[in-house]
Amino acid sequence: AYYNCSNLTGAPVCGNSVVNMSNTYYYCKNLTGEPICGPNVTNMSNAYAVCWGITGNPACGEQVTNMANAYYGCRNLTGDPVCGSNVTVMDNTYNYCTNLTGNPVCGANVTTMDAAYIGCSNLTGNPVCGSKVTEFSWTYYGCTNLTASPVCGENVVNMFGTYQNCVNLTGVPVCGNNVVDMGMAYYGCTNLTGAPACGSSVTNMRYAYIQCTNL
Repeated sequence: AYYNCSNLTGAPVCGNSVVNMSNTYYYCKNLTGEPICGPNVTNMSNAYAVCWGITGNPACGEQVTNMANAYYGCRNLTGDPVCGSNVTVMDNTYNYCTNLTGNPVCGANVTTMDAAYIGCSNLTGNPVCGSKVTEFSWTYYGCTNLTASPVCGENVVNMFGTYQNCVNLTGVPVCGNNVVDMGMAYYGCTNLTGAPACGSSVTNMRYAYIQCTNL
């Protein structure tokens, strides 16, 4: 509806009967106010991608299943990330939302969260990974203020770059039994301790533990 309307101003709107918000406000960089999501929306892919001016908390209706790129580059969003209980796709959802705070979230039905929180440098608390997640690459890259131990769901297959430069993570690295690719998974995680992990299915460990000086 408003794809690439870069001069659009004011707050976003969404009627109660809307089911598809994909690309609705993509690159509407002059929108202000808080994002909204109607109660019947199922698809939020790219809904607010590159909406630099929106502020406040992200929104996600309970019917949403697809949040891919929903808030990509929304650098002025604050508050906690959200993820509805029916969401399955979280790829790039909060990519470079640098002012989000609080804990990352992952709904119980999420299967893919590639790059979901890349560059969310003000998130704190523990990383999360739902039990159904299979794609977990680059998920927390550059989340420099995450603390506690890394996690990896038992169904994860791809951990490429997952925790790269998460310098404040502590505890022992993990790797699920189904992980195939963990290249650069813990690159630069300088405060991890204990023994490196490598699941029985791993085929790629290239640079997995570079600069992990305390392992």
